[in-house]
Amino acid sequence: MAVALICMTSCTINGYKGDLQWRSEQEGIILAAQNVGSLLMVITGLWADRINGKWMIGGSLLLCAIANTVLPVMAHESVWYAVGARLAIGAADACLTPATSSLITRWFPQSERAAALGIVTGGRQIGTLFILPTAGYLCTRKDIMNGWPAIFYLSGLISILVALFWIPMGADKPSKQYCISRREQIFIESRIACESIGKRTASRHTPWSAIVRSSALWAGIFALICHEYPLVIMLQFLPNYMRDVLHFAPAKNGIASAFPIVCLFISKAFSSSFSIWLIKHTGWTKTTICKIFNGIASAGLSLCIITVPQFDRERSSFATIPLCCGMLFAGLHTPGVQTALVQLAPPYSGIITGISFFFVAWFGIGNKLLTKHIVQHGTADEWAKVFYVSGIVAALPVVVFTIWGSSERQWWSAPSSKTSTHSLNTQATVVSN
Repeated sequence: MAVALICMTSCTINGYKGDLQWRSEQEGIILAAQNVGSLLMVITGLWADRINGKWMIGGSLLLCAIANTVLPVMAHESVWYAVGARLAIGAADACLTPATSSLITRWFPQSERAAALGIVTGGRQIGTLFILPTAGYLCTRKDIMNGWPAIFYLSGLISILVALFWIPMGADKPSKQYCISRREQIFIESRIACESIGKRTASRHTPWSAIVRSSALWAGIFALICHEYPLVIMLQFLPNYMRDVLHFAPAKNGIASAFPIVCLFISKAFSSSFSIWLIKHTGWTKTTICKIFNGIASAGLSLCIITVPQFDRERSSFATIPLCCGMLFAGLHTPGVQTALVQLAPPYSGIITGISFFFVAWFGIGNKLLTKHIVQHGTADEWAKVFYVSGIVAALPVVVFTIWGSSERQWWSAPSSKTSTHSLNTQATVVSN
């Protein structure tokens, strides 16, 4: 949406000749609409631990495909129709995110979840890496479905293709995956059995009081908000900044916007794998490792974001350096706070994810509306204010998460003695077979 939006609306800079006359505030509402749809995550998070995760993900992909396909037609009718389509995309994400977290706890043991998170969440960067330069190219090709509408049609087609692959190949747990070998299934189930995650259909009391009073959870949510806040600027508003301040043409804008995404994906993958190595080869606790990664990530991201406004149009070639460095630091949040939140309560991972991203969505709404309120004319001074605010927010978890954060399983999510005994007996039986 980031590149598409600057091609959809009218602008006199470097060939941005969109046919929609939307005001800056209206653009902010369209961008924030996805976060409004994501507020449903507080509900879908409850479903994620009860409903088959495979079908939640499949449904979200199909909803996303429909919304992207109809958006170009609806956008010409009214800006509010476009807002409705973005709300649907946000609702799709509200199903996808907690379902993914719930699946990870059922497919990967604790020691491997950081790497799993890095790979799975890195899929967003792979998709973004593909669509950004492609969108920049399609913006200049009016002969291909009138330019920018082709971006959404392509996104819808990709969602359908992924759904067609996922529905027959995906599985809620190892025992339901028909391609898995018996040996691999036993290996995975034996390593997860001791956590007593339980069946989705089993009756289970959710310890709401303990969840609400958990300082480790709120520290993690705070750190996640501060992590996601600057990423909204770096990922969704970066094409606007490159158009307004650096005066990049559409094709160059799409390619340049993709560089930081590459850095984020590489950082996620390598840092997550490195965290596993640290767990196996050092005496450090999981909490210590998460705090170190998160502290470095927050401090580094903050410094890089604050540096961005120092580069103007004359030094535009160097402006991507702090942006790329910032994303290298941002990737360290995956083995940091993101891994910590998944580890706090494996049986309630969907609920924890839903609550966490519910608050992230609220701050995402405020972030997008505030950014569009500040950036009225696209001047360098306006964008500098945006980056400085984001830099300050990014630095806050250095203190908060380092003091109150944790990656250890919380007492309120521990299995009962009866459940633990059953799980250990199951594990022993599985291993003996």
